[in-house]
Amino acid sequence: MVFLKKRFFILLKVFIFYYTTLFSGVDVYIQAVKAGKRINIGISKFVSKTLTDFKSAEQIQQVVRDDLMFTRLFNIVEPGWQYLPNRVISEKWQKYGIDVVVCGEMKYEDGEYILLGTMYDVSTTEKIYEKKFKSKDLRYVSHLFSDNIVYIFTGEYGIATTQIVFVNDSSGYKEIYIIDYDGYNLKQLTNDKSINIYPRVSPDGKKIIYTTYKHRNPDLYIMDIEGKNKQALSIFQGLNVTANWSPDLENIIITLTKAKHSPNMYIMNINTKLLKRITYGNNFDVAGYFSPNGREIVFVSDRIGIPQIYIANIDGSSIRRLPTERYSSSPVWSPKGDKIVFNMQGEKGVFDIYLYDIAKNEYYRLTQDSSSNENPYFSIDGRFIVFSSNRSGRWELYTMFLDGSNQRRVANIKGNSYTPCWTPRRIIEY
Repeated sequence: MVFLKKRFFILLKVFIFYYTTLFSGVDVYIQAVKAGKRINIGISKFVSKTLTDFKSAEQIQQVVRDDLMFTRLFNIVEPGWQYLPNRVISEKWQKYGIDVVVCGEMKYEDGEYILLGTMYDVSTTEKIYEKKFKSKDLRYVSHLFSDNIVYIFTGEYGIATTQIVFVNDSSGYKEIYIIDYDGYNLKQLTNDKSINIYPRVSPDGKKIIYTTYKHRNPDLYIMDIEGKNKQALSIFQGLNVTANWSPDLENIIITLTKAKHSPNMYIMNINTKLLKRITYGNNFDVAGYFSPNGREIVFVSDRIGIPQIYIANIDGSSIRRLPTERYSSSPVWSPKGDKIVFNMQGEKGVFDIYLYDIAKNEYYRLTQDSSSNENPYFSIDGRFIVFSSNRSGRWELYTMFLDGSNQRRVANIKGNSYTPCWTPRRIIEY
């Protein structure tokens, strides 16, 4: 590990120039960012131990490349041929401006894809990383390698193994679905032929809570991340909506009416079902969301006449309003604890997504002139945001970087897609 850290700091040099295509056949995928220069990573041609598996090796290579491109952490160069750790080959790769090269060797054995991922320092030809990954899922084994590459350079795993849970109406009903972060492996989780809304994944990635109208009342249910073992969690007469998890998995914050009062927020223990009311009044208090340290909440309230965003202590005390101006909703706290993302209605009636900086007490606009953009949610590393937008004429899922750049559709999914929630990294065990 000491050696890896040493190599990491050596590679974090400041580049005066960014190397563009120097030789024919070389594709440069990512340009330098405003805030500085990225590490130049070369992608070697991935190889297979058997001739029949070369297509799988190509596919793994492409997935790893796409994952690393998405991170915006690296400049990716792909010469199109295999790297070998010798002086002659390394000098050729250095001419492309490559600092580190990523290599992969795979084989398919006993129903599993086995990938040996390695990295070399091009200037010294030294191997600086090697690890073996196994999975029955080709894309998943690729994502594992990608996340580990990010970890080597940042100390934090990437998000390639994450997924997005959301609501879609392509079946004629609003059902809950899950999809990989990059738009692959779409799967339907509910089939209630009813209205299911506002899914939220637990911090350990194992459970989903959501509101369903399948019994003609907005009840809160819980299920496994695979869509199994569905159980009622809160079925009071009236609203059981906008539930979110506490960081420690012990509680949820939920809005209830209990058929007696205006919508107010409660803390519910997930095991005992004991309730503690934290807001009072005749106004609407909804969409509560825990801070990462579990000591505060952010929520929406119309207590001044229009929905605005507030922060309060976990017991409901010390309520203060964010400096927003118009109808605001859907707040989500960053996993880093320093920002809150939300949507606010503009003068033309459409919503856009904004980012509130807690330390500066200022907010910044992330989307603009692209119809309505709503329901933002942070990735587990706090660097990306997923949201729903009707810019194409129907509601679809999009992701963007923390500063609003690189807005891209997740996938071409039939119907309308709403209220996305980004999962933690997933670890598949067989």
